[in-house]
Amino acid sequence: MKRLFPALALIGLGLVAACSNPVPEGESALDISGAYIVMPAGGQGIASGGLVVKVRGTDEMLTGVTTDAADSVELHTMVMDNGVMRMRQVKSFPVTEKSPLVLERGGNHLMLFGFDKSLAVGDSADLVLTFSDGQGKEQMMVTKAEIIGQAD
Repeated sequence: MKRLFPALALIGLGLVAACSNPVPEGESALDISGAYIVMPAGGQGIASGGLVVKVRGTDEMLTGVTTDAADSVELHTMVMDNGVMRMRQVKSFPVTEKSPLVLERGGNHLMLFGFDKSLAVGDSADLVLTFSDGQGKEQMMVTKAEIIGQAD
């Protein structure tokens, strides 16, 4: 029995390694999760949104987002400056293995302008994300974003 346990452990480690799907040199594998859009307050046309992006392999930059749920989407930073919230549009956000991209309320986020007022809490909308590796290679990914209420 003592000899069987190490052998089983090695087999288990081999299976984990085989399932980890290594990313080829110079390539990346992106994982997008937790996408949401916060319903605008009081019938306003401006919504915010968030998501998490993880990457394995080559670093990426989120360079753009589009959706049918709004006329346009901007990438925004948010910092507190002497007690005042300051939001600024940026051209991109980096995504690395060591630093996943987290867009959320109270931090860096998405701003959606001209939000589709026919959408309601509980609906969902596709977000089309554009990524660049900084070497001229772009890729687009689609994820579903749930429309949530202000208090969610």
